[in-house]
Amino acid sequence: MKRLNNFKILILLFIVTSLTSISAQQKFYVDLTKREDKLFLVTLIPEKLSSENKIYQFASTAPGTYQVMDIGRFVHSFKAYDSKENELETKNISTNQWELEEPEKTSKIIYTIEDTWDSPVKENPVYGMCGSLIEENNVLINGQCVFGYFHGMQKEPLKIKLEYPNEWVVGTALKLDSAGFYDAPDYDYIVDSPILLGTLTKACTKIENTAIEVYVYSKSGIINATQVESILEDMLYATSQFTNGLPVDHYSFLFHFENFSVGAWEHNYSSEYILNETPLDDQFAKEVRSMAAHEFYHVITPLNIHSELIGNFNFEKPVMSQHLWLYEGTTEWAACTDQLRGNLISLDDYLKTMYNKIRTSESFDSTISLVDLSLHSTEKQDQYYNIYQKGAVVSCLLDIRLLELSNGTKGLREIINQLYKDYGVKKAFSETGFFDELVKRTYPEIGDFINKYIKGTEKLPISAYFAKLGIEYTNTSGVDSSKITLGFKASLKEEKIIVEGVDNTSDSGVKQFDILTKMNGEELKPANIQSIYDSVMKQKIGTVLKFTVLRNGEEKEIDVKVKPRTVNHQFHVLENPTEQQLKLRNAWMKNF
Repeated sequence: MKRLNNFKILILLFIVTSLTSISAQQKFYVDLTKREDKLFLVTLIPEKLSSENKIYQFASTAPGTYQVMDIGRFVHSFKAYDSKENELETKNISTNQWELEEPEKTSKIIYTIEDTWDSPVKENPVYGMCGSLIEENNVLINGQCVFGYFHGMQKEPLKIKLEYPNEWVVGTALKLDSAGFYDAPDYDYIVDSPILLGTLTKACTKIENTAIEVYVYSKSGIINATQVESILEDMLYATSQFTNGLPVDHYSFLFHFENFSVGAWEHNYSSEYILNETPLDDQFAKEVRSMAAHEFYHVITPLNIHSELIGNFNFEKPVMSQHLWLYEGTTEWAACTDQLRGNLISLDDYLKTMYNKIRTSESFDSTISLVDLSLHSTEKQDQYYNIYQKGAVVSCLLDIRLLELSNGTKGLREIINQLYKDYGVKKAFSETGFFDELVKRTYPEIGDFINKYIKGTEKLPISAYFAKLGIEYTNTSGVDSSKITLGFKASLKEEKIIVEGVDNTSDSGVKQFDILTKMNGEELKPANIQSIYDSVMKQKIGTVLKFTVLRNGEEKEIDVKVKPRTVNHQFHVLENPTEQQLKLRNAWMKNF
């Protein structure tokens, strides 16, 4: 990386000095006019620092990421100056902390920080949707990747001013003041408010009383904001029915379409999506809508329903909440269920989703409970994805059980909606007491459910519970020729694509713990793994793919034949259910 020369620093100091009359505890100026270095040039003007504020803190992680980030790793330079522009001593005392020798004399700080997308690290790579990016025609800022805070000032107000090309569009839920600054009441709010800017398209609409903005960056321009907005509109109406009205007065969707997919990240007034740029056909539109349904519902859980560990997040030494099953598992269930009840997907589609989640969940460690996974998600990243699989299935079963106990009058939706009214952004529930509260709000039998399937690891009663709805579930073998498999499962771990499991019936020659390095001669790496996967899923049965694997330090060439997928889970909706089954099924498929 190139280093800033003294001339550039002096010029920037002069510019910033002329702007110090604007009132705020911290004011950040971010220069994005020179992007070839892939460095964010940040100037910070603090106010009234004391010895209590001598530590400047970058984030160890952020709410909703469930991973170690250690943003201090990406800091390239860090310098402090007094009012006469004399440099003051600073010391890097830990990965994420810089100490000011003379905080009382510090009038400005200038630091540069690399974008996380283009800065490889040996371990704990930052998820793309939670990271930062600087390109010639677009920039992504997630607050914790660019900004920090002084100890003792995490809850103080701050302002941000961005300098960027005049023709660019800025997408964010943050609001501009009359002086061109984005205002935030505290550091947490900046982390909660991503910024996507560049050659974006924008579309606006209003859903009931909520102002909706959609911003889209599309690398080759094949997707625009108007197209995406039309996909989201029905989902938002369905969610409003599910939540008894949209829970925010404004919301921004930020979409980045380029050459790979990594997922999305939720916030109180916005969500951000990093997806592969492909034509927006019906299938892709459904995927975008389902993903957006999940992220938008996060406004309920955990942004409005959360424990004190989320409400008072510790960016320095975070402690994970045991209720990730609620924040992610229940949210995934809700995203599917509100589309079913809003007639956006059929019952068959819903059951196919459950089938996929049950099947996928089997590839993870069944001895890890949802609570254990919640508490240790940062260490168990290879198991983390199961929270969206088993977590959603458990929430589905909990919904059925609640409807059964209430004689079809109250399900999980109604419990969540009441919790949303009783709590909120600024009122947290008890981390240790929430399970007891949930039982008190419902039925004693729910305590047994929690102990067995959320705290415990007992086999889920899928067949027995769906039978209550007149839906038959069987775990039988068969073949689905419309779906394909390679006979093994692989995942990204420490920048390597590692085989985690091999089907019992597989004869591919691939073994567990093999490192996949190439497919048909093309190198496999994090940046292209999603596009490679998408291409594999389009292959015909019988196609032979040539993989290069690294096994015990030795490279091997292995031919893998594409086969039809074995079916282990099947749902069948009974055409002649009993009166009791039909009554419960009808209650299960509607909002009260």
